[in-house]
Amino acid sequence: MIVSNLKFRNFPEDDTDSFPWTLPIVKNFEELQFDKPISFFVGENGSGKSTFLEAIAAYTEVPLAGSLRLEDDVSLDAASRLGRYFYMKYAEKTRHGFFIRAEDFIGFSRNIKKQIKALDDEIKEVKENFDGGDINLTIGAIEGEKQAFIKRYTKDLEAMSHGEGFMKFFTSRITGRGLYLIDEPEAALSPSRQLSLLSIILEKVRKTGSQFIIATHSPIIMSVPESEVFLFDDDQISKVNYKDTDHYKVTKGILENPEPIMKEL
Repeated sequence: MIVSNLKFRNFPEDDTDSFPWTLPIVKNFEELQFDKPISFFVGENGSGKSTFLEAIAAYTEVPLAGSLRLEDDVSLDAASRLGRYFYMKYAEKTRHGFFIRAEDFIGFSRNIKKQIKALDDEIKEVKENFDGGDINLTIGAIEGEKQAFIKRYTKDLEAMSHGEGFMKFFTSRITGRGLYLIDEPEAALSPSRQLSLLSIILEKVRKTGSQFIIATHSPIIMSVPESEVFLFDDDQISKVNYKDTDHYKVTKGILENPEPIMKEL
C-alpha cells in the first residue's frame, strides 16, 4: 500500500458556510482506512465521492492528466481547499501516478497533439535556418522525441473513438508503482472496455504494487477482486460489499426482470 489512512489534520474554524464544507459527508467525516490496493468510492450523484477523490489528488500532488496543472484548474478549487486539511499516512511518499476524470482526456489528447506539432515546427525551423554541420544529427534528436510521443500515444488520439483513446491513455500512462486516482472511467468505456481496464489495473497491482482509488457508478468496475468499496451514503462513509450497493441491485434487477421496473416508470 502507498497510502493507508486518510483523516483531517484539523478543521477550519471559520468559512465553513460554503462548498465543500456544506456537504454533510464532509461535516461528519472522521477517517478512511485503506486496506486493499484497489478502493472504490460509490454513491449517488452529489454524495461527495468525486469531491473527496479530487481533494486526495490535491493533497498528494499527483499530476492531473489533462491540459492543465491541477493547481491551475479552477474547477478543482473547492476540492483543493478541502485537501489542505487532509492528512494521509504514507507507506511510501510518491508523486508517481496521476489523477484523471473522463473529461480530462479531451484536454490530454489535444495537449499531445500540440506537443507533436511543436516538434514538427522545430524541425521545419531547423531546416530553414541551418547554417553548417550535420543537420541530420540535429533533426534526428528532435525526430526521435517526436517518434517517442507517437509510439507511446499514437499520432492522433483524437482520431480514435473516445473509448479507444481512453484505453490507449491507460496502457501508456500506468507504467510503474504509483498512486492512480480515477473518476468515473466508465463514462468513456463500453462494458467490454471496462473489463479491459480492470485487466490493466489488476496487472499493475500484482506486478508493480500500484494503488488505485476510483470513483464509479459501474457495478462491472466495482466487482474487481482484491478491492474494497466505500459507500458515500446517509451523510457518512462506510465499507460495504459491492453486492449490497444500489448500483449492483438495480442493475441486476433490470437485467433479470426488466418488465416490472419499466411499468413503474
